[in-house]
Amino acid sequence: MVNSTVFSGVKITLFGHSSVLLEGEGVRIYADPFTLPRAAQPADAILYTHGHTDHCAPAPSITTPRTVIIGHGCKIPGRVIQIGGKEKVGTVEIEAVPAYNINKPFHPKDSGAGFLVRFRSCVIYIAGDTDLIPEMEKMKCDVAIVPIGGTYTMDSREASDAIAILKPKITIPYHYNYLSDTRTDPREFQTMVEEKTGRKTVVRVLI
Repeated sequence: MVNSTVFSGVKITLFGHSSVLLEGEGVRIYADPFTLPRAAQPADAILYTHGHTDHCAPAPSITTPRTVIIGHGCKIPGRVIQIGGKEKVGTVEIEAVPAYNINKPFHPKDSGAGFLVRFRSCVIYIAGDTDLIPEMEKMKCDVAIVPIGGTYTMDSREASDAIAILKPKITIPYHYNYLSDTRTDPREFQTMVEEKTGRKTVVRVLI
C-alpha cells in the first residue's frame, strides 16, 4: 500500500503508528518519529505531541544541528510549546492545540497537544492522542490526521464524529494496528466518514 499522498502541494507520509512526515515549502516536518524507515531524510523540524515513549522518541537518524525540536510534554530538549502557542519553521506556522482523553486515564488535559500546521496552501491538523473534544468545534483545517485505534484514543466511530465536526477536505486515519490493543479496520472509519459527511470529506487510508 502506498503510504504517502499529496494535497495542495504538501506531501504527507505515514510510517506507522503515529509517525508522520509533512513536506512542503522547502521544509520537512516530522511528528512523533517513533517508527522510521532507514532511508528517512533529515528533519527541518520534529514535533512531539506528548511524553509517552511511543511518541516522544529520540530520532538521531533524522536530527541534525539545524533541526528544530518542538514539543509539549516531551522531555527531549527543544522548544517547549504550550497549548495555543505558535512557532515558525521557514514559512510554515505550527500551533499547539488541545489533545486529551475525556473518559480514559491515559492522556489528561494539558499533558499533550495536537498541531495545526499552516502551510501557505493548506492547513494540516495532526490530532495526537486525543478523544473527541469540544475544542475541535473551533478548529479549521483542510486535512485532518486523526487516531482511530481506540483504547488510548478515539475509535473509528468517535473519530468519524470528529471529522463531521471538523469538516476537512481530506482525512487520514492513524494510530491503529501497530499496538496490539489498537486493532481496527480503517475501511470502517472510511464508511462512517462518508455516511456522516455525505462524501464531502475524502478518506485516504495510507497504512
